[in-house]
Amino acid sequence: MPIRWTTKKLMSKAAWHAYNMYRKGINYGSQLSKTAALLNASRADILAFQKKQLEKLLRHAHLTTPYYRELFKTESTHISQIPPLEKKNIREQLDRLCSEAVPQGQRIKNATGGSTGAPLTFYQDRNYWNQRNLSVYYFDQWAGWDFGESQLIVWGALSDVEGNGNWKHQLSNFWRNHYWLNGFHLTDATMRRAFQQMDRCHPQTILAYPSSLYQFAMYLFDNDLVPKWNLKGIITSAEMLHSHYRSLAETIFGTKIYNRYGGREVGLIAMECAEGRMHINCHDLYLEIDSSDPYTIPGDILITQLNNYAMPFIRYRIGDMGRLSNEVCPCGNQLPILAELLGRSTATFRTRAGTLIHAGYFTQQFYDVIGLVQFQLIQETLKHCVLKVVVNTQWTEAANRYMVQKIQGALGADVTVTVKFMKEIPLPASGKREFTISKVETSRND
Repeated sequence: MPIRWTTKKLMSKAAWHAYNMYRKGINYGSQLSKTAALLNASRADILAFQKKQLEKLLRHAHLTTPYYRELFKTESTHISQIPPLEKKNIREQLDRLCSEAVPQGQRIKNATGGSTGAPLTFYQDRNYWNQRNLSVYYFDQWAGWDFGESQLIVWGALSDVEGNGNWKHQLSNFWRNHYWLNGFHLTDATMRRAFQQMDRCHPQTILAYPSSLYQFAMYLFDNDLVPKWNLKGIITSAEMLHSHYRSLAETIFGTKIYNRYGGREVGLIAMECAEGRMHINCHDLYLEIDSSDPYTIPGDILITQLNNYAMPFIRYRIGDMGRLSNEVCPCGNQLPILAELLGRSTATFRTRAGTLIHAGYFTQQFYDVIGLVQFQLIQETLKHCVLKVVVNTQWTEAANRYMVQKIQGALGADVTVTVKFMKEIPLPASGKREFTISKVETSRND
């Protein structure tokens, strides 16, 4: 490795140290060690930790949040007696779910990407983010990541799509030693530039949307471009990792994929180990399967977030289905295993020029559209899209124009967008709503 890349790694490592000192305090190193010790502990110690954290959270929720104060029968209510927290509960009772013990100024507002077509607003606190990051650091090391080492990120960047690169984003990438390929806007030119740049800096790991990673791998395969980067591993997240995505990417990049499962509401939920089992993040959460037999019959995944005291998520129905395993993993780690994960998917849109637009781009654009209750965008052909919307009384013609313009701005000014106003958007047979659908691959009706 050239001296300049070694120097960059050392600089980035020092910057990571300074960042964590600022965010987590002088003892962040010992915090990370404690997190690792717990996640490497025996099953009995892990479950004892979870039980203690769960009791503290339930007591806090009962004493400080109006929603749970009314819901709990007693202060010592067992978690199994608490009804699951539904997304509609959060939309209807957001203020009552917030803890009175956490001042409004200490609440950090966040929102989902709207995988059901309607973004969900909620609050977290600084301790949640600190604990979440410690868990991410631990699990990402399974894939070979470490502070300061170069990483290629194939993810979505709105600023790149819209042509107004943010200097803060660029500075962050520099000190973190990150190299960015915008998964919202993949073109032959951007993928070739990324390949050429990675040939110079040799990333140690890749973090990517599965669908964007697959498109990048397909481009390299089609153009006989062979990465020689000595990757330690690839981390995928935010979408379903289909078997053909994994197979092609692992072949092209010559390394293993470590799939990560998480949600913006609750953080990192589980991650694959070297043996391919998905271990549950017991440091941050308590996971249940809403099923008569969670080890044989899949059911809804219920998440209790153990660290977010600003707005407790208790038995939150996240919208995915899964099944547990009682096997002992050959990797030696004793964290419980999520044997099966069902129901998460998205779509990649294609323009007439061959540009690939990740579906998450549209979701992020439509986060804050006033009057929009729910949407579904369907790319029928390269020239025609159907936008289904459910709206309320705050909807305006300006909101209508905004959404159409954003779609045409990404897919082409000549694309026809048919807006259909719906009373509701029916669920598919799978029961998992698709908020973006592209039919271009199959129809080819150009």
